Order: sequence, then structure tokens, then C-alpha cells
Amino acid sequence: MARYLLLLHGDEAGEQALSDPDRRAIVDAHGTLIGELAAAGSLLASAALEPSARTKVVRGGSVTDGPFAETKEVVGGFYLVECADDAAAVALAGRIPQSPGLAVEVRAVADV
Repeated sequence: MARYLLLLHGDEAGEQALSDPDRRAIVDAHGTLIGELAAAGSLLASAALEPSARTKVVRGGSVTDGPFAETKEVVGGFYLVECADDAAAVALAGRIPQSPGLAVEVRAVADV
């Protein structure tokens, strides 16, 4: 088994524009997936992140507000999972509940 970090990039403004019931449905769908992964022993950690307005960037000892990407997509959460291989991790990424602008980055965690 290998570890994978599934980074959830999304359209923060689009998510904030959702109705409360639509937003709750997405959160509930994540809860269902988290429960399934935990029951299967695949989930190592998962969390949603606070809005990007609270982000700070540290470079060479200097702290600035961030992020300053040229895109409206920001990292909004993650899943840290164990999967048999890359194909299984990609398949799992495809099960993540959809939200505005969602793109899931699948990264293998290095064994160091």
C-alpha cells in the first residue's frame, strides 16, 4: 500500500455562492465518503481548510498575505489515503463529491 495526498482545488467564490442546502449536500457527501474510507481502513486524514483570505505565505522569513495565484482555484481541503497503486488513487479521486470548479490533484507521498 502507498500513501496519496488528494488535494481539492476549487472555486472558492463559486462555493460561497451556493445555497445553504446545496452546500450542506456537498458537505454531507464528503462525510459519507469519509465514513466509507475510514471503514475500509484507507483514510489516514481528511480536512476542509479555512477560506483563503486567512492564508499567509512565508518566504525567506518574510510573511505576506496569500495566495496570489493567477487562478480562482484555491486548495480547499485534502484527503490523505492509502491505496494499492496510482490507478486506485485516481479512481478514489473520481469519487470525491463535486463542487464548483473542483479539480483533485493526486500526489504520491514520498517514503523518506
